[in-house]
Amino acid sequence: MIDLTNPNILPWLVPVGPLLAFLIITLFTNRSKPVPATDHEYGGHHPDYDGMTVQVVRPSSRVFSITVGLAGIIAAWAISWTIVGQVLAFEGTFGEQVFANTVDWLATGTTSLTMGVMIDPLNTLFLIMVPLAVFCIFVYSIGYMAHDPRQSRFFALISLFAGAMLTLVVADNLLLLFVGWEVMGLCSYLLIGFWFEKHSAYKAAIKAFTTTRIADVIMLLGIVYLYSLTGTLNFRDILYNAEVLERLGNTPALVFTGINAAGLISIFLIIGTVGKSAQFPLHVWLPDAMEGPTPVSAMIHAAAMVSAGVYAVIRVFPLMEVGGHPHDGDLTSPLMLMTIIGGFTALFAATIAVAQNDVKKVLAYSTISQLGFMLAALGIGAYVAAAFHLITHAFFKALLFMASGSVIHAMEHGEHHVHAHAHGDEPPRRTVMTPTVMTPTGTTPTGMVTTPTATSSTRKT
Repeated sequence: MIDLTNPNILPWLVPVGPLLAFLIITLFTNRSKPVPATDHEYGGHHPDYDGMTVQVVRPSSRVFSITVGLAGIIAAWAISWTIVGQVLAFEGTFGEQVFANTVDWLATGTTSLTMGVMIDPLNTLFLIMVPLAVFCIFVYSIGYMAHDPRQSRFFALISLFAGAMLTLVVADNLLLLFVGWEVMGLCSYLLIGFWFEKHSAYKAAIKAFTTTRIADVIMLLGIVYLYSLTGTLNFRDILYNAEVLERLGNTPALVFTGINAAGLISIFLIIGTVGKSAQFPLHVWLPDAMEGPTPVSAMIHAAAMVSAGVYAVIRVFPLMEVGGHPHDGDLTSPLMLMTIIGGFTALFAATIAVAQNDVKKVLAYSTISQLGFMLAALGIGAYVAAAFHLITHAFFKALLFMASGSVIHAMEHGEHHVHAHAHGDEPPRRTVMTPTVMTPTGTTPTGMVTTPTATSSTRKT
C-alpha cells in the first residue's frame, strides 16, 4: 500500500489535483446551450458575437466547473505546503539529501528513461509560490469571467496550465520538465486565443505558439544530445556528479569547434529559455499575448510560462558553468550569452514600454525587462539573486495585471452604464451648434440640433 505521508511519494500528487480538475470539467461539467448573442443571459459583453448563435455555459455547469477547478488547486496547495512543512522539519542537511522517487518508464537498449519527482531547496520555494499565486488568479477569474459564455472551458484550461507548471516544478529530470514545458505552451496557445472570434486574438495565439516552438525544438536537440553523452537526464545524476560534468567539459562539441559539449548543450537549453521567457530576439510574442483575458496574462507573467524559462536555467546552472568560474569573472560561453542577451533585453524592453499607451502592454514589456535582469544575473553567476527576483516578480506582476484588469473592467462597465442610462435604450446623443445669424438686437444662435451617434463597445481583455 502506498504511504501518502511519505515525503518521497507525496510530490507525485502535487499536479494531480489541477490535472484531474481539467479532465472532470472537460468531460462532465462543461455543458452549454445555444442562445442568441443578444440574449439577456449572455449580457452582450462580447460584440464579436452579434448576429450569431453562441454556446453559453449552463448556470449549473458554471458552478460545478468553478467548484472543481478551485478544489483541484486547493488540493495542490495543501499537498505542496505539507511537503514544505516536511522540508522545514527535516533533520539533516537538506540539499545534500532530497526527497525523491523514480520509476522506469521506457527501455532504450542498455539504459532506460526514467520518470520521477524530486524536492530540493530550489523547487521548495516554487511549491510555496506557484499554488498560492494560481489560487489567487482562480478566485479573481470567478468574477472576471462571470459573463463569458465559455467560462467552464476557461477553468478547464487554466487548471491544465497549473498542472503543467507543477509537473515541471517537481520533475527530477529534463524529459519530464520538457513535458510540462510543452503542455504549458499548448495552454498558452489556447488561452491567448480564447476569444478566437476576435481576429487579433487568434493571430496572437498563432504567433506565440510558432515563436516558442522554434526555441523548443532547439532545446529538445540539447536534451537529446545530453542523453546521448550521459545515458541519463536525471538532474542529480548529472549535475551532482563531478565525473560526468568533467567528461562533458572535456568532450569537444559535435558541430562547433572551440566549445565543449557542455557549452553547446547549455546554449541549446538557453535558446529554449529565450523563447519561453520572451528574450530578444524571440520577445515578439509576449506583448501580443495580452489579447487573452487578463487572468491569462497574470498566469503567463506570474506563476507559470515565462517563469519556467528562468527556473529551467537555475535548475541546470552547474552544467552552464562547466569550465569556468563566474564568481571570479571567468565566464563560459553559455554564461556570456545569457549576460549579453539578458542585459540588452532588460534595457531594450524597458525603453519600448515607455512609448506604450495600453496598460497591459506596458506591463508586458516590463515583464520582458525584468526577465532580462534575471537572465543577466544568472550570466554573472548570481543565481540566488535571480531566484529571489523570480519569486518576488511572480507576485507583484500578477497583482499588477489583476489590478489593470479591474481598471479595464470598471471602465468598460462604466461606459455601458452611462450609455444605458443617459437616454434609455437610445444611443447617446451629441449636441451640434448651428451657425449664428445677425439680428437687430445682437448675435443669437438659431437653435440646437441633437443627432444620434453610434455606440461602440470592445471586449475587455
